[in-house]
Amino acid sequence: MRLDYLPWIIGCAILILALVAVVHVTRKPRYRRHQVMTDNEAEFYQRLVSAFPDLQIWPQVPLLSLIRPDAKPGSRAFWVAFRKISNARVDWVIVQDLEILAIIELDDRTHNFRRDAARDQILKSCGYRVLRFSSKRRPRAQQLREAVLLGLA
Repeated sequence: MRLDYLPWIIGCAILILALVAVVHVTRKPRYRRHQVMTDNEAEFYQRLVSAFPDLQIWPQVPLLSLIRPDAKPGSRAFWVAFRKISNARVDWVIVQDLEILAIIELDDRTHNFRRDAARDQILKSCGYRVLRFSSKRRPRAQQLREAVLLGLA
């Protein structure tokens, strides 16, 4: 290869890299619709609606809507705690007059026992009641109502 072509080859390579970078930066992200609940969760939600016709049931509530790290904002401790909860959600929140009565979790094969236990401890430390139900042994509406309301008496 002749060396007089080398600057031309380098120039073309830089131009191609620049074009790839421009296309990558300017390409708009694409999105698609996603279900709020799985079919399994939707069936359990109907049980919750039957159990609590007089209460509100909020699905898929982010933990950051319920709790915040108890550390100086911007500190390392704040960000460590923030990352532990920033992408987590609870399945349902049972609410009466904007007061949270209970947090309901439906445990199925996607749940991780250790991670769930740690998250439950965090929620309980903030004064929330967390009730877990097995997807395999779903309670009837009356059993759900008793579990939530009897714990408040």
